[in-house]
Amino acid sequence: MSNDKAEFSRYKSLIDGSLKSILDDEKISQALRENSVEAMSGQKQIILIHDPCDIRKKYSDHLEHLGKVLDLEKNVINGYSTFNTIAVDEKHKQVHFVDLKVYSNKEPHFVTEKELKQYQEGRLAKSQNLEERQRAKVIKKLVKEDEYINLLRITYEQLAKSSQAFKAANSKIHITHVLDSGFDDKKKFQFIDKTLKDEFVIRIKLSRNSSKISVDKENKPRYLKLKNVKFAKSKRFPIKKLVIKNKVYQKATCLIEYDDYHIEKQTYTAVRVTLKDCQGQKIFKEPMLLLTNRKIKTLEQAYGVYFIYMQRSKIENVFKFLKEILGWEEFQVRDFESIKNIVALCFFVGGYFYEIESELIENVNFQYLCDLGGGKGQYTRHFFLKGLAKILTVKSVDQFIQKQGISDEEFQQMKDVLIY
Repeated sequence: MSNDKAEFSRYKSLIDGSLKSILDDEKISQALRENSVEAMSGQKQIILIHDPCDIRKKYSDHLEHLGKVLDLEKNVINGYSTFNTIAVDEKHKQVHFVDLKVYSNKEPHFVTEKELKQYQEGRLAKSQNLEERQRAKVIKKLVKEDEYINLLRITYEQLAKSSQAFKAANSKIHITHVLDSGFDDKKKFQFIDKTLKDEFVIRIKLSRNSSKISVDKENKPRYLKLKNVKFAKSKRFPIKKLVIKNKVYQKATCLIEYDDYHIEKQTYTAVRVTLKDCQGQKIFKEPMLLLTNRKIKTLEQAYGVYFIYMQRSKIENVFKFLKEILGWEEFQVRDFESIKNIVALCFFVGGYFYEIESELIENVNFQYLCDLGGGKGQYTRHFFLKGLAKILTVKSVDQFIQKQGISDEEFQQMKDVLIY
């Protein structure tokens, strides 16, 4: 973005905290929440989709508080972490960016859930290991001052902030939280159900036990896995066209099964989903297990739970757009304050493009830019930004020609080099 070091310094001062009035990740998140609430407060019901996303910096090693994340092959690499929330309207068409948190597991005030439990049980303070005893003192100070963070705490805070913001504008709004299997935990179920008084649809792990018991060869009782037991009710739903990872399945079927599922004294509903192709073969080796506190009385309502969970793909598309089109992972600043704010700004810009896309589609200039970006009649934010990038390239070339005083003849000679 910068033509020289002085311009870079001016830009950077806007995001690194050096000015009295700064643009930071918290202000950006607040603006996103306020905007999404204003846009969707008239809805009767909304879906809030929450999901972490790693910012991978595999080849970096000098960035401040550089943490550890996983790459696509589940290898540990350098990077930062984010926790993100988007809202989907009741017709499942409009998407608004609601909130994000940028953090690192190498920040001084990051305390893992495991460490916190060991501290609370007194194991760190009594450890024979000097480093662990010293760590106990650090954690004690962070807990006393209420300054520690970890994914669990970030999750609770962000779910609460987003829920409360929408309810403050519309006390009758119906909120369903959607999360993936990484949040399969009874405390999180209870938090959403009892504390927030909202509904949830959460994917649960295939390793979960049912309440049914069998006796093994050694005459010992064993709980049967939830994925294998017989559910109370089931029905097959036809799907004319099913698209999974760019593969199309014609005349597929979706087997929906549901039953009560008890966790301590609380009763939820477990929904099991099995997809099959037109030949009756399973599309996935294992079924999908979903847990909800929604009141399910019919198989159609159970199918609705599956449909709600499938809206989670929208946040995956958001991450793809942010990374591949807006360059979410391509920042080159090194201090953590600037890193957080650049990542938040990118999230904000992404939300802007999602919000205005439907209006821009009818704009002829938007269509021209999409065609320039290779859209071939597809008018989307993806091809718009591709076209915009080409326009900016032309502009930068024009500025270079003007600055260097290159004549038309000399520029033509430069282009002729490409032919050879």
